[in-house]
Amino acid sequence: MRKALLSLVFVALFVIAASAQTSVAGDWDGSFNTPGGARPFKLVFVVDGEKLTGTVKRASGDVPLTGSIKGDVINFNYTISYGGNDLTLIYSGKVAGDSMSGTVSFGGNAEETWNAKRAAK
Repeated sequence: MRKALLSLVFVALFVIAASAQTSVAGDWDGSFNTPGGARPFKLVFVVDGEKLTGTVKRASGDVPLTGSIKGDVINFNYTISYGGNDLTLIYSGKVAGDSMSGTVSFGGNAEETWNAKRAAK
């Protein structure tokens, strides 16, 4: 009886831990690599289930973002004006606690790495 109760407790804790997902909602400080050096930006994520919306705060102006979060996999994108043309930056990566990292595609023309850390409150 005691062994069965202990097993039930462990199963319950596992289910709770597996279903608990750290929300990425809020402010993040990020950067992506370029041949000219790292480019900083700020992210403000709004989460609705698996749907992400929010804002990318850049030195040249804020732009809206859209994406998704499924478990620890994050994907989002936004469009900027680059050289007078629209350029969509497509991010994919993994979230680990208060940090995330992955790759960013520059309109399918090039790919670099990116990372972000949750901003201090």
